[in-house]
Amino acid sequence: MTVHKDFLAGVTEVVGRDNVLTDEANLTIFDSGAVDISRGKPDVVIHVTRRDQVSRIISLANQHRVPVIARGGGSSLTGAVVAIEGGAVLDLRALNKVRMDVANGLVEAEVGATIQEVNAECAKHGFFFPPDPSSAVIATVGGALAENSGGMRCARYGMMRDWVLKVDVVLADGTVTSFGESTYKNRAGYDLLGLVVGSEGTLAIITRAWLKIMPVPERIVRIAGFFEKLDDAGEAIMRIRREGVNPLILEYADKYGVEAANKVKGFHYPETEGGMVLTDVDGPSDGVDGVSEKVARIMEESRAVKIIRPSTPAELDDITDVRRVAFTGPGRLYPGFIDGDMAVPLSRIKDALVGIDKIRKKHGVFITTVGHVGDGNFHGCIGANPGNADEWDRARRAAKDIDLLALELGGTISAEHGIGKLKEDVLLKQFEERNQMPVYQLMKQIKRMFDPKNILNPNKYALGDLKDQRP
Repeated sequence: MTVHKDFLAGVTEVVGRDNVLTDEANLTIFDSGAVDISRGKPDVVIHVTRRDQVSRIISLANQHRVPVIARGGGSSLTGAVVAIEGGAVLDLRALNKVRMDVANGLVEAEVGATIQEVNAECAKHGFFFPPDPSSAVIATVGGALAENSGGMRCARYGMMRDWVLKVDVVLADGTVTSFGESTYKNRAGYDLLGLVVGSEGTLAIITRAWLKIMPVPERIVRIAGFFEKLDDAGEAIMRIRREGVNPLILEYADKYGVEAANKVKGFHYPETEGGMVLTDVDGPSDGVDGVSEKVARIMEESRAVKIIRPSTPAELDDITDVRRVAFTGPGRLYPGFIDGDMAVPLSRIKDALVGIDKIRKKHGVFITTVGHVGDGNFHGCIGANPGNADEWDRARRAAKDIDLLALELGGTISAEHGIGKLKEDVLLKQFEERNQMPVYQLMKQIKRMFDPKNILNPNKYALGDLKDQRP
């Protein structure tokens, strides 16, 4: 569609001519997210510089029935920030103020601030913000809330939803309000805060958040075990969870992920068939060693062929980089990348590892299996060449099989990366298999109530069949 000239005139008055972009070069920059699983060029990109501008822009969009896609760092892997139906992309990155409130145990952040920037401010006061998505350098608070992102510390601390107390929002007609309270407990009304977190910008636009914080631990000990068999790695993961250890992180990278990290970063870590299990143990300086020794013993008894205990800051960073690069490796080694994101019950972790390996061999494609295995979350990430029709077809079929494996094991097709456009069909399949189609009907009703004209990130989240009044 082409946005109405009156809408363009209105937003230009709100943000200034320099912040309203309609040229081809800038529109192309904003036509996709982190990977090109779907593309859609907006009609206009609007750079927002103050929170009060959002309400005025949304009011104009509602008046002229213009689709609006809120966007932060653009690190979405599911097409959630793509302008499928054209319209306006709202670039919120300039809303990046961060304010500490140590007395009340929170940090107040505008939605354009990155997770890393929030943590940098917290660190000045001896605190940290627990959720840590892998893209924390570019992932914004608003995007992380919209996706209900997680990260390596999820096994201990949970998701974004578990750490947000209150948000300021703009509703679809431009109304400004807030969900939640800046207190650690609040039972006043329905949990609309929990509803809007993870809604991928389809219900309201978040502009500011109040987030809980934690003191930085006195000491962290990192341990990596390398295994010859997937079964052994799975056993170590299960035993660490089952035998009373509460790790700060419990992560996994398979052989192909370690190989990718070695190639990309010039590392020389063991490329064993069973992959790497990475664990952080934290706490008081005088109480960490006993727990770390227990983790090392579990790894030894689970037949780890090598255990590495990094001691210097550089060594600590490098071995964590193995896990991080293992996730992005397919995208660095191949021109095409398909994100995988599933979660299974903790008792099926070993089955998930073996199952993804079988899918890799069945389709003959490059897959790195990595994940936050402390909470059963796996990323089967696929690298392939979209220019090779046969290879790309095999990659897409492998991705579908990974989603089906999640359902077969009693899990879910999305743990932390969301639905966007990538997983609409398998979301409906999960609902159908679990007798949850009434949930889907409620989702559509909620969408209609929040956004009657369907202007907020339309045609996403399997809600694209909604009837609307837009021309």
